[in-house]
Amino acid sequence: MDIKLKSDIKSDIGRVDEKLKEVVKPVSKLLFDVYRQVIDSGKRLRPLLVLYTSKALGFNRDNDALVVGSVIELVHTASLLHDDIIDEALFRRGRPSANSIFGIKPAVLGGDYLFSLAYNVVLRYDKEIAKRISEAAYTLTEGEVLEIERAYNIDISYDNYLEVIYKKTAILVEVSCVCGGLLAGSNYLDVLSNYGKNLGLAFQIKDDCLDYMGDARKVGKDLGIDLKEGKITLPVLNAIENKNDLKWKLEEFFKSKNNQMLNEIIPEVKEYGLDSALKEAQRYANLAKYAIGNLPDSKFKDYLLAIADYSVERAR
Repeated sequence: MDIKLKSDIKSDIGRVDEKLKEVVKPVSKLLFDVYRQVIDSGKRLRPLLVLYTSKALGFNRDNDALVVGSVIELVHTASLLHDDIIDEALFRRGRPSANSIFGIKPAVLGGDYLFSLAYNVVLRYDKEIAKRISEAAYTLTEGEVLEIERAYNIDISYDNYLEVIYKKTAILVEVSCVCGGLLAGSNYLDVLSNYGKNLGLAFQIKDDCLDYMGDARKVGKDLGIDLKEGKITLPVLNAIENKNDLKWKLEEFFKSKNNQMLNEIIPEVKEYGLDSALKEAQRYANLAKYAIGNLPDSKFKDYLLAIADYSVERAR
């Protein structure tokens, strides 16, 4: 990413953080500590998308965009808190998870507080935007349930996988872009929806690839953790197609939970499924960039294009 663009985006992340400080003021220190444990290391992708899509269409009330972006970030953060409880995760983004530090009850209540706060803020702000965010949160929950239902199922299809990652990840990215368009009173809602959906899919596919790439300390989680949780992601699906006995090994691993077997599976997923999954992530990133080709030229459009590139270039 261009150094100037990177500097500008970093500055805007600081603005998002300041707005979050204004919005989140729980009376309980415990709830605040739970929130900080998960929020501090976030990328702020969704608030940035609200800001940049709205400004790309000539909307200049930055405070409004930052409020809406903060609301979506709270919904996202609440879902992460609840996800980590469901997965019994010990780490989030390379840091101890909130549930592992503070316990399950505070983490559940922390997520509930953030969901409630998000809707309280946005309902007082704009009903149409509140409706869109509420629908996205409903879809997000559907995705979480589907992921649980399909865990340890080696026979899921590419379409099954795509449905889960759209509902679990891409939907909040998509609604961030749509809300930016709504703030601007735009005729570009379909364009922004298309950009956000494809960006979200690219982002999640790359996330799933990172589970099999590089240094666990840099990625922020142990390699192969998705398989330990029974998640059949795109690198695994591709590897099953290309390596005849891998399906059998996965079935045996899911029965035994034998770490030695997992250590044998991970290199095979990397060899037979990773490159094609990375290419698919790049394809969706390219579709996202193509979707906004007709937006008016501006530095904010450049930011959106750069974010699409970042979604597949990042190392964590």
